[in-house]
Amino acid sequence: MTNQTPATESAASAAAPGTGSPATPPSGASKAKAKAKDSRPSSAVGTLTAALVIVLLLAVGLGWALWLQRKQFLAAGHEVATRLEALEQSAAQSRKDAREALALAQAQAGRVAELQDQAEEAKSRYDDLQQAWQTFSGGASDELLANDIERLLVLANQQLRLAGNVNNAIVALETAQSRLAHADRPRFASLQQSINGDLDRLRAVATIDIPTQSSRIDRLAGLVSKAPMLVPDAAAPDANTDGAPAARQAPVPPETDPRAGLPADAAWWQVWRAEIASWPGRAGSALAHELGDLISIQRVDQPAALMLSAEQAGQARAALRQRLMTAQLAMLMRQPEVWKNELDNVVSALRTYYDMRSPDTQAALRLAQDLAQTDIAVRLPDVSDSLAGVAALRAAGFDANQQD
Repeated sequence: MTNQTPATESAASAAAPGTGSPATPPSGASKAKAKAKDSRPSSAVGTLTAALVIVLLLAVGLGWALWLQRKQFLAAGHEVATRLEALEQSAAQSRKDAREALALAQAQAGRVAELQDQAEEAKSRYDDLQQAWQTFSGGASDELLANDIERLLVLANQQLRLAGNVNNAIVALETAQSRLAHADRPRFASLQQSINGDLDRLRAVATIDIPTQSSRIDRLAGLVSKAPMLVPDAAAPDANTDGAPAARQAPVPPETDPRAGLPADAAWWQVWRAEIASWPGRAGSALAHELGDLISIQRVDQPAALMLSAEQAGQARAALRQRLMTAQLAMLMRQPEVWKNELDNVVSALRTYYDMRSPDTQAALRLAQDLAQTDIAVRLPDVSDSLAGVAALRAAGFDANQQD
């Protein structure tokens, strides 16, 4: 594509053949103009080409961006569709659970209504029974209450008379007192005062510490079983025939050396003379030691105690333990005479048949004497005032039509 100017066309026509004259060469100015005119079309073509390339690149980039945006839009739409489907499933499950919960709540509401009806019916029956009981016990309540109180008072009196148990008697009287306080009957006021007085007397009684005394008796029985007697037996086989323990025998006197008074360089005949001179003394010491093992002097109040055999000694120990058990039963049954008699016999047996030089025997004797001096004769009060109050109420009679 070329552009031709009128000057060029005139020049071309002038130089065309048939004019009859040769073409004149162009001048310098005309050459520069022609060169400038030739460069203008080439620069316009380059600019147009660059613009076209830029447009193509922009179109390609815009197309690529549009394709990516469409792809993202499709992915977002797919994700939104998936979430909507999950939400629809969750909503359907929630509706199902809500229907089941509603059905369960309705069933529970029906059950609660049934239970309320049953509770109201039970309350109505209880009220009817309470009214019937009040109607029934309106006249006979005083007599029934008096019977219950009398039964509790008789029980408390039996505990005091037969078993000597103050605690059980107090429990029975406290139960009777609680019954009277709960009934709140004016005509039983005097009886309630009598019961309060008996309770105060019983609570003021000094009781015996039975567990402590029982443990002391058990300890005494242990000492009686292991303390040595004047004769050896199975319980103390280490006793000697004279009744003294082997550890208490007199020690053997040390032998004197006849060479002790001689010088170190003494002649042989001096050594022999000193040896012969020491023979009588050494023989006397040995004889005294042997006779000391065979002969012993001891004071015994009853010589018959030394005549017991090992079997009889075991029987004596068993008899003492039996006496201690009897003393314990006497303490539980509040029998001071039996208690004193049995413990005195134990003290006498310890002094007669046991070795008083033994620490176990001395401890057993002290414990037995302390127990024998313990007074278990506790004077217990009775509930005669309360029983007299019940008898006075019965003598006054009960009105069958009385209402409190």
